[in-house]
Amino acid sequence: MFEGMSYFSAGQISALHLYPLGQVEHLPDVVVLEDEPEKLMWISLAYLNIRGGKRVVSSTAVLQATCVDSTIIPYQEQRLNQCFGCYGCRDATDIDPTEAALGFPGNLLPALVDSLEFLNQKAIPVSRSKRAYRALFSSQDS
Repeated sequence: MFEGMSYFSAGQISALHLYPLGQVEHLPDVVVLEDEPEKLMWISLAYLNIRGGKRVVSSTAVLQATCVDSTIIPYQEQRLNQCFGCYGCRDATDIDPTEAALGFPGNLLPALVDSLEFLNQKAIPVSRSKRAYRALFSSQDS
């Protein structure tokens, strides 16, 4: 696993700038998000939409979630990558047990925001309403 781990060569990166997304002054190279899986699912769906329906493929070793899975892979491969976290980030960060992580190239941010705004017009509120789920149980009560 460690032999196949993605990494940066010495000198490939000269500096890291880490800051909350709301404070960006320019598009970052990589955006990393930690949140509840349902919320990250919508970002993955937005990504799928901007890629014309191509399936989202993720890679994880469940050992390098924030160090590799949500940072280096999105940067090097220029794609979204999602993971469940790992024991290291769960020990060393404030990630909650109910959260997961994903990262994507920052240049995708405007298109993802547009796609999320579109999804929020109908798909997100309809899904969160649980209408189909409630209908299943109300039909059983009849």
